[in-house]
Amino acid sequence: MSNYIQIGFTKKTHGIGGELKVVVEEPYEDIFLEADRVFLEIKGVKQPYFIKSIRGGGDLIVLFEDVANREEALTLQSRAIFLPENELPEEALIPAEETSEHAHLVGYLLLDQALGPIGPITEVIEMPQQEMAVVQWQGREVLVPLNEQFILAVEEKAKTVRMDLPEGLLAL
Repeated sequence: MSNYIQIGFTKKTHGIGGELKVVVEEPYEDIFLEADRVFLEIKGVKQPYFIKSIRGGGDLIVLFEDVANREEALTLQSRAIFLPENELPEEALIPAEETSEHAHLVGYLLLDQALGPIGPITEVIEMPQQEMAVVQWQGREVLVPLNEQFILAVEEKAKTVRMDLPEGLLAL
């Protein structure tokens, strides 16, 4: 059983041809650009997606094989992108002693100051710049940055994380 490392995430669809905008963390960009396939987590299972094309500057725009239109691409929005650990060069791996600062928040209810309850945190994903909470919101998985400037309070007894999220963040 291979361990997977998250290297980035998909954002929104791009156009009508099935393309998706993706963000790849800087240490993994070259590896991503060379990769013939990556793994996306769908319903808790990491599934391979073969890369047909990658283009774009700031935001990369990716077309996966077997994703023919916008409707199919919509199901892949806001998904973590993984590669097997054994396919990453040693220098790209973040040392294990840098443990997750927010891992204990899994299971806590995320509350937004404006929107109220968002949903339980199902996973905390480590990215080189910051940690992201994975939350089910309005029937889809969203990534919320666990950034100190957004966190108002963590209530251990109530198992809640109160946040002041930037407007529109959950729509990404």
